[in-house]
Amino acid sequence: MNEDEKGSDIDRRISLDARDWIVRLTSGNVSDVEFDRFQTWLARSPQNKRAFERERAFWQQLQVLGNTTSAAPVVFQQPKPTRIRRRVFLAGGGAAAAAVAATIVMPRVELWRKADFSTGIGEQADFSLPDGTIAALNTDSAIAINFQTDLRLVELLRGEAEFRVRPGLPGIFRVAALGGNSDALGTTFFVQILEGRAVVAVSEGRVLVRGPAEPHDSGGGAGAGGVELAAHEQTQYSRGERPYTTMPVDIVAMLAWRTGRIIFEGRPFSSAIAELGRYLPERIVVAPGVDTSVPVSAIFSTKEVWPGVQALARTQGLSTRRVPGLLIMIS
Repeated sequence: MNEDEKGSDIDRRISLDARDWIVRLTSGNVSDVEFDRFQTWLARSPQNKRAFERERAFWQQLQVLGNTTSAAPVVFQQPKPTRIRRRVFLAGGGAAAAAVAATIVMPRVELWRKADFSTGIGEQADFSLPDGTIAALNTDSAIAINFQTDLRLVELLRGEAEFRVRPGLPGIFRVAALGGNSDALGTTFFVQILEGRAVVAVSEGRVLVRGPAEPHDSGGGAGAGGVELAAHEQTQYSRGERPYTTMPVDIVAMLAWRTGRIIFEGRPFSSAIAELGRYLPERIVVAPGVDTSVPVSAIFSTKEVWPGVQALARTQGLSTRRVPGLLIMIS
């Protein structure tokens, strides 16, 4: 092997290492030890920094591409439920490394710093909260806990969760999401964030949903910008909006992920694809000109999501292409 070939091989290995670090850092599940290893690798040589910056720029281009479609957001997570440590994520290690890492993780840095419990892609897990409430997190979800004497506050940072609230305790049990609050009145209920909207549904008991509202607002009743949900009812809202009036909901279908299923009944194609995308490590990109409002009905396994994406694509006369580790294209 001549010198040029040796140099090319080294550059290729450095590029692969840089790409691997991109995937790890955007996973949301980076440990202290892994982050320290990243900082050491980045400081090892100027070639490492250049390769990392080059891969970061390419990854940002993919993000821009996805943001022009109805695709699901870019998420890479290791398949293991984890409790994320609270710490100043970018402390130490040199200003240059911190600046590069901050650009990579962008808005996810705040999520890592705030989250107490999270799940990886394709994973579900139950967590016991300090008051004995059980929070069941679906794929790629995260919550932060802030319990006080008069307010047991949970913030849904990402994804979706079912809360089986322990009754008879003092103070309000509240789930804050996308600028709205859901106060449990001794109940089991569900909160989801998907495509910029929050959905709240009740299995048992009653829940008061209000918005726009800050997490610690004292608030008011249903007449103060809120609605009260009974069992088998739901509402939804976007940030800055009041919740919609109550609607009936199929709780079995909505919580099908608890039994390893994903159920769509007349769901818009774009929403169905976004939901399936939460169970995959790649981005789903839908080609321009596709009618994403077409309703679809189907049942899929949470363990067999890629075949589900292919099946949905075929219903619209589309073909699929998968690039491992980067994205999924529907074209």
